Amino acid sequence: MCIKEFSSLAYQDQLRMISHSGKLKDSQIVNDYQITLYKVKDFYVELIRSVHKLSFEKITAIHHNDLPEQYK
Repeated sequence: MCIKEFSSLAYQDQLRMISHSGKLKDSQIVNDYQITLYKVKDFYVELIRSVHKLSFEKITAIHHNDLPEQYK
């Protein structure tokens, strides 16, 4: 699976893929958000959710070369 295929999956399927294939790499609390980084196959997935809600607000697949400095 590549980033394009992952990004085209429905929200629930993305979460299922992360739970089955993802390896936790980093988790941080910044202001009112939990930011979690997983490695899935050969790319990374960043999940951002409000600590006040139970659902993720944003799920972003990222190539290794494009990871933000905070994860390197």
